[in-house]
Amino acid sequence: MGLSSSNLNGLRVFLPSSLLDNSIGFFEFLRYETKSLRDENTVLKDDFLELIPKSTKIKQASKIKKSELVKQFEEFCKTLDRTLFVKNTKDDLSDIKWTRIDDFCKLLRLIERSDERKIRWALYHIFATGKTKISKKNLDELLKNFKIKNLDKALAKIIKTETLSGLDAKYDGKTFIINHDSGDKLVSHYLADAIEEASRRSPGKLEQEILDLIDEGSYSNQEISQALLLDEGLVSRTVGKLRDQDKIILSSFGQRGARYFTTNCDNCPFGTTKASCRKEAISYIASTFMQDFGLDLSANDFESVETNQALLKIKRIVMMARKEKNTKLERNLGENLDNLLSKVVDKFTEIETPDKKSFSVPEIKMEVTSDISKLPLLYQLGLKKGARGGIHLMDEMLHLASKSIKQEDRLKIKKHALGETNKFLKNIGLDKKN
Repeated sequence: MGLSSSNLNGLRVFLPSSLLDNSIGFFEFLRYETKSLRDENTVLKDDFLELIPKSTKIKQASKIKKSELVKQFEEFCKTLDRTLFVKNTKDDLSDIKWTRIDDFCKLLRLIERSDERKIRWALYHIFATGKTKISKKNLDELLKNFKIKNLDKALAKIIKTETLSGLDAKYDGKTFIINHDSGDKLVSHYLADAIEEASRRSPGKLEQEILDLIDEGSYSNQEISQALLLDEGLVSRTVGKLRDQDKIILSSFGQRGARYFTTNCDNCPFGTTKASCRKEAISYIASTFMQDFGLDLSANDFESVETNQALLKIKRIVMMARKEKNTKLERNLGENLDNLLSKVVDKFTEIETPDKKSFSVPEIKMEVTSDISKLPLLYQLGLKKGARGGIHLMDEMLHLASKSIKQEDRLKIKKHALGETNKFLKNIGLDKKN
């Protein structure tokens, strides 16, 4: 979830130095110490100024001269007006967006805890002025009162992260160069969205989302973190709590000792029994196959499915397969997903056309690494079925053409094709059976 337009406005108007002066104090004053005024849409400044000297949120409020406090608050109100959180006049503040003020105040406290967030704020603030070439000197000036550790490393990390999402930028040690139009609104999100925490879920909501996820498969802490956009430390603590409550169990170990968890079917967190869960999933899958394909499945077809979580995953896939695929969005999605995934396969396979003047076996170049196994499982299964079907079809065609092709050549072609296909299937993580 990206930053709201109101928070972006706040970051555009206020400077990172607001974390060090009384601006953040005034925000916290408005958030925590104005309960008596919050029912009003328009509030006299004198009413605020009556409360400000008593504030515990504004630095040294009780020790600063009232005239100085009035001056500071007036400057703050002028700046706040530019964020569109309020309308500022000589005597009052009107059209006060209390919720926006509260949200921005929380965001400031979040930024305060991270150097990278401060740097992103500075980058976004400068970009919002229309600059696409941001000098390190300019950043140093905005961040001079913060003890930023290794600015170069942080900028390199930001570029590495955001270029994967589409940002076209580079940093040469002196200048952060953004190769987009100054008015490109997406750049704001590339630079600023990561300022906000990925999740604002309550503990109960977080536990429920993790349980829902691992009820249809086994996941490691890292995979849960990536799937739900959560800090891995937070995931680890929540998973530990769920294990203590016996709601989840360790299902297996992965590479380098990674632990994979699933829900505990013997103490179902959703209040159902192991048998009824399995029965319901099989019933749905079998009913769908009969309705959609006229295929009659029996309980024997599911005997090899060892866990309820695997059955629930199959059920989910079958359910999603029934979704209407002929809408504009789904057609566009299908075309582009096919294009993207095909690029992966094409990268690892290349067929050299033989010389037409002489008969020879086409050379299939394979440089398949384990990376191809990261393709979506259903796509892998399609490749597996296609590869095996292709071998069968080729064998039939060679058999029909056996009069014009020597048996020795036919066997040579088949052996070569089978070898390459098996190598391909092995590298995408599937078995080598013919």
